[in-house]
Amino acid sequence: MDEVSARHRLNAGLERVIAAEPRVTRYDTVVGDGDCGIGLKRGAEAVQAMLMRAQPSGDVVVDVRSVAAVVEASMDGTSGALYAIFLNALVAALKRQGAGVATEKVWAKALTEALTSLERYTPAKPGDRTLVDALEPFVVTLGETGDLTKAAEAAKKGAEGTRGMEASLGRTVYVGGEGFKAVPDPGAYGLSEFFLGFAGIEAETDGGDE
Repeated sequence: MDEVSARHRLNAGLERVIAAEPRVTRYDTVVGDGDCGIGLKRGAEAVQAMLMRAQPSGDVVVDVRSVAAVVEASMDGTSGALYAIFLNALVAALKRQGAGVATEKVWAKALTEALTSLERYTPAKPGDRTLVDALEPFVVTLGETGDLTKAAEAAKKGAEGTRGMEASLGRTVYVGGEGFKAVPDPGAYGLSEFFLGFAGIEAETDGGDE
């Protein structure tokens, strides 16, 4: 994937996250503090602003480090911390491979290593109703198939699978009630939307839960 294509895909993923904000917010109003959508949107817009200011460096390590720094500065809360940890681990993994322009194989290996690093900092795993329910299927499927579309679809399936899943971590544990039966985990849903946009999969227009 060349730099122009990567930037186009990244921007498409960010646009998808921004467009998903109302739905993510609605989900998080049911099962959380109601701030997840705004947090994701703020992070996405900050990365977009950085992309508009800065030209590609020609070195994927430098470019991903720039994204990580923006995410760390613009997103707060637990999800912001998890994204910062994951992206900084991704930078380190890419650097270990000596990646200038990363191939799909390099990306898949680096993402796998970053996920392993993230697991050292959080007990969250698939089934805990967190963003990991979307992240891990994406990373694992990409590593196994090398197919971005299949990986994004796996992330979507993982996020949808949190609907009705009782949380063992995160704010939903303390909110209580039966809302978790009606909506997916907001963080997992928001991340799956990014992956779908990045993969170039068009948004559904059936209104979903609305």
